[in-house]
Amino acid sequence: MNGPFRLGPWALVLGWIAAVVPQPQAASAQSPTDRFRVLVPEIQALNGADKKFGERLADKLRDLINQMDTHQPIEERELKNSLKEHSIDMEDLNCVMAKQLAPLINAQVVFCGDYGPDGDGLRVETKFISSSGEEFPVDPITVQERGQEEAAQHIYQALQVQSDQDRFAQFCGDYATSQQWDEAENMCTRAIELNPLAVNSRYTLAVVYQKTDRIEEALAEFERVLETDQLHQEAMQWAGNLSATLGRDERAREYYQQYLQLNPANANVRMRVAYDLAQAGDALGAMQIIEEGLGTDPENVDLLKQHGGFAFTAGAELNQGKEEMPPEAVQLFRKALESYDKAYSIEGAEMDVAFLANMVKAYVNLSESEAAVAMAERILETHEDQAIIWSYYADALKRSDRLDDALAALDRTAQLDPEYQNVSARQGQWLLEERRFEEAKSAFVNAVRRGEQTPDAVGDILFTYGYREGVQPEEWSYAITVFRLAKEFDLTDTIEQKVNFFLGYAVFKDAITRQEPRTKQTAEATLPLFQEARHLLQASAGYARTQGTLENDRVALLENVAVFIEIQEAIIKRGGNDHLTDHEGRRQ
Repeated sequence: MNGPFRLGPWALVLGWIAAVVPQPQAASAQSPTDRFRVLVPEIQALNGADKKFGERLADKLRDLINQMDTHQPIEERELKNSLKEHSIDMEDLNCVMAKQLAPLINAQVVFCGDYGPDGDGLRVETKFISSSGEEFPVDPITVQERGQEEAAQHIYQALQVQSDQDRFAQFCGDYATSQQWDEAENMCTRAIELNPLAVNSRYTLAVVYQKTDRIEEALAEFERVLETDQLHQEAMQWAGNLSATLGRDERAREYYQQYLQLNPANANVRMRVAYDLAQAGDALGAMQIIEEGLGTDPENVDLLKQHGGFAFTAGAELNQGKEEMPPEAVQLFRKALESYDKAYSIEGAEMDVAFLANMVKAYVNLSESEAAVAMAERILETHEDQAIIWSYYADALKRSDRLDDALAALDRTAQLDPEYQNVSARQGQWLLEERRFEEAKSAFVNAVRRGEQTPDAVGDILFTYGYREGVQPEEWSYAITVFRLAKEFDLTDTIEQKVNFFLGYAVFKDAITRQEPRTKQTAEATLPLFQEARHLLQASAGYARTQGTLENDRVALLENVAVFIEIQEAIIKRGGNDHLTDHEGRRQ
C-alpha cells in the first residue's frame, strides 16, 4: 500500500449503503436504459496462493459481465486510476474497502472475496453486495490453479441469480412503501428464496407481517434478521416491541437492552425505547430501563419524569383489583414520588401539570391523605388554575374526612373546566355515603344536566348504593330512600323495573317490622306499605322474568304480601289485636 487510506471514515459507507429505517424503503431508482456498474477487483490471495489467479479471474469475470444487458463492469483502467487517486493497492481492496470506494466511482454492485489453497486446488469464496447493503454470498467453489474460467463462470451464474434477487428486492421495497402488502409479501418472499441472507428483504417482510397483524410471524422474521445482522437496531426495536405485545416481557427487555448497549449514553434513545416498551404493555420494564439511565445521569429531568410516570403506571397496574395494596405496588408508588419530587424541585412551576397530578394521586393511592392534601396545596400555589389538581385535591380532602372542603374543591374544578367529567356525580356519591340525600339528589341532577351521566347511569349508581348499603345489611330505610330517589329520574323501563323489584322487596321487609305489635294503629300505618310493595312487585314482572329464578321469588313475595294485606285489613276491621294465624313464618 503506497500511503494511508484517505477515504473519509464511516460517512462514506453510510453515504452509499441505504440506511435501514423502521419503515421499508424503495431501492434506488435506475433508468431502464442504464446498466448497473459492477466493481470487480482482484480478489485477495490467502496463505501464499498465486496472485496471478486473482488477476485472471477478475479479467474473465469482467468479460462475462460485459455481455449482460443489465450490468457492466467498471473497466480495469478506470479502477486502477481510482485506486491510485486514493492511494490504495489492489491487493488491499478487501470487502470493507471496496464498499467504501464504490460510491466514489458510482458502482451499484461490489464483487469481493478471497481464495486460498484447498488440497490440490484453490477454494474461492466470494460475494456480491448491492448499493442497498444487501449481501449475496456465492457458493464456494474449489478449482485447479488454472481454473479461472470455471470459477468465473460459476460466479457469473451467481450474479445472474443475484440480479433477479435484487430486482425482487427492489419490488419488495417499492410495494411495501406503497402499502400494497400482498404484492410486497410475494416479492420479498421471492427475494429471500434466492438469497436467505437478504437482510433488507427479510426485514421488509417482517414489517409487512407486522402491518397485517401477523405478530408471531413478524417477530420470527425480525429474529431471523438479527441472526444474520446482530447489530440491526431497527430489528432489535421491533423484536422488543412485538415480544412485549405478546406478553413476553423478559424477552422484550433483553432485546431493548441489546439495543441500548449500542447507545448507552443517549438519553433520548433510552426514553424512546422505554416509551415503546410501555406502549406495548410493560410499564415495569420501561421504568427499569429509565432507572439504568438515571444511574449515570441522575439530574436529567426528562428521565426523572419518565421514571416517575412508568413507576406510577406499574404500581397502579399491580394494585388494580386488590383489596390491600401489594408491597411491590407501594414500592413503585414511592419510587414515582421520589422521582417526581426531584424533578419538581428542579423545574418548579414549569413542571407539566400531569406529572404534578400524579404526585397527589400517588399519595392518595398510598392512603396518605394528609400528605396528599399538603402536596396538592403546595402545587396549587403555582397552579391555582389547573382543574385536574383541584380534582385530585378534592379526593385527598374526602379521604381526610373533610367532605365539605372536598365538595367545594370539586365546585372549583367545574368552574375552571365546565367539561371536566364526573364532578357532580362524585359529589352525589360522596353525599350518599354520608346520607345527605337531598344534597345528593341535587348533585345527581347536575350530573345529568352537565352531561356527565345519563338518567339510567344515575339510576344504576343509586341502585348499587341502595343494594350494597341497604338491602345487603338489611338497612331497609336507607334502601327505600335511595331506591325512591332513583325513581325520580327519567329511567328506561328496564332500569325502572329493576329498581321497582328491590324497592318493593325493601318496602315489604320494612313493613313487616313496622306492623308489630299488630294494633289498629300499626295496621293502618303499614297497610299502605304492603299495598305499595304489591304494586311495585307487580310492576317488575318483565325484569324478574329475565333474571332466572327471580320470577319464582317475585311470585312467592306477592303471595306473602297478599297474606299481610289480609292481616292488616282484618285488624283494622275488628279495631283490635290480631288473633288470626300468623302466615309470615310459613309463607314468606
